Amino acid sequence: MSKRITLIGLVLTLWVASLPAKSTLDSLLTVYDSDVAQSDSYLSAHQHRIDSLKGIRPMTKALQIRIAKEYQYFQSDSARAWYMRLMNAEEPYRTQAYMGLVQLSSSIGKYADGMILLPEVGEIPDSLRVDWIEAVWRLHSEARAATEIPQLRADLSAKIALYYDSLLQEMDRQAPYNIDIRLRREMLAALDEDNPQKALIINDSILSRIAEWSHPYAIEAYNRSTIYERLGNNRKRMEWLTRSAIADVRNGITDNGSSWLVAGECYAAGDLELAHHFSDYSLTNASFFNAPTRFIQTFALGHEIGMSYDRKLKRYSMTLYITIVALAIALVVMVLGILFSRRQNYKLHALNKELKELNEKLSTMNAKLQEADKVKEQYICRYLEVYNDYIRRLTTMARRAGEKDPAAFMDYEMDNFYRSFDDTFLSLYGTFVQDFNELLKPEARVEPKPGERMTIEMRIFALILLGITSSAKIADLLGYSPNTISNYRVKMKNAALGDRDSFEDRVRQIRYKV
Repeated sequence: MSKRITLIGLVLTLWVASLPAKSTLDSLLTVYDSDVAQSDSYLSAHQHRIDSLKGIRPMTKALQIRIAKEYQYFQSDSARAWYMRLMNAEEPYRTQAYMGLVQLSSSIGKYADGMILLPEVGEIPDSLRVDWIEAVWRLHSEARAATEIPQLRADLSAKIALYYDSLLQEMDRQAPYNIDIRLRREMLAALDEDNPQKALIINDSILSRIAEWSHPYAIEAYNRSTIYERLGNNRKRMEWLTRSAIADVRNGITDNGSSWLVAGECYAAGDLELAHHFSDYSLTNASFFNAPTRFIQTFALGHEIGMSYDRKLKRYSMTLYITIVALAIALVVMVLGILFSRRQNYKLHALNKELKELNEKLSTMNAKLQEADKVKEQYICRYLEVYNDYIRRLTTMARRAGEKDPAAFMDYEMDNFYRSFDDTFLSLYGTFVQDFNELLKPEARVEPKPGERMTIEMRIFALILLGITSSAKIADLLGYSPNTISNYRVKMKNAALGDRDSFEDRVRQIRYKV
């Protein structure tokens, strides 16, 4: 599988290189779109590498460090677990474990956790001092970027300067040392000094020393996009952001900051199709990697893009409806013309042919409308699943953080979920409450409570309308037991007008109305 992925990537890369310079960005976005479509294969290849390492015997501490590093940008919980196994190991594995946890704290936004670990490390072996100082330097840099408190930013800036000096001194003491680390630090220092031209020259040197589309290439491509942002060249910034995102996909990296930035740029440029595809991919990665800060970033952007995409679908659906009505009117006119001209046999064949073509167009329009409805309903279901999973993750984090009453926290979040679900669903099926009650006996009709837009019965059958028929799945989404959901379904069937067995089919026939 890995060879096949590599071959595909090579072909796409050569194809990009052969295109005219003026279309470089569009070509890169096309390649990235293609890579995202086959991202599961890249993730499987990454997981296969990890599984292969886990199968090696004996399981040495050096091998455990290697496995933890494979998880570092792939799945944060697993990386943490493997590093924590070695926190009491002998040197140099103990320091490597602490260093990995500090780096992980920087990646997932838990800067306080990283700061707490620093005093516990003790004496650092000479062979790891440069790497350790760089990890601590990065932790303070990331924390400074995240805070908006002036005094805290000033304190962190002072510490960053001290760590930078220590890093240079240590590299000089151990010279010759890894030139890549020195160049990277000099590049970031040039940016801190507001000298992007110098940073760009250093970045050229760094990129010339690393393999294209590797994980280090993804990091340096991202840094280069930051440099072009300082230079005010947004097109070049977007090109290198996209290169970084491509490299992340091909290496099976799920902690990828460039992917959601590319999605945001596509959204700003008005390309909703690409923005929706990339934001959905970023949201899936953030959930898999399990970094709260990354998830919040991607969820907020994904929600905004999703709402815009939904509005586009509404406009598209309305256009299709108008086209169908126009075609229907044209069809009526055509039929009347045929009836009026039935004695003119020599024209009948031509008119029948036109009528057939018109019917084919009408069928095509109907098919497109059904496809639009299907995409819309699939997006709603995906949104509900992600929102539901988000609530559970927040509840778990609240429980871990010592929340006194996680159940009350969960109830509060579920109430927000119900309101969001009601608003989203009724924005698409505006007359659902009335249409649903019209299928019930007058004495059995249900009305929402004050302050609510739908009842639990209505939410259950709204999900059934969207194609979710499993009581277990409905229960999972709405936070009830499967038995409770089944009881509500039976209750509504018994209250239905007409044949109870066809009640759910009639609910599914309720159509989209704003």
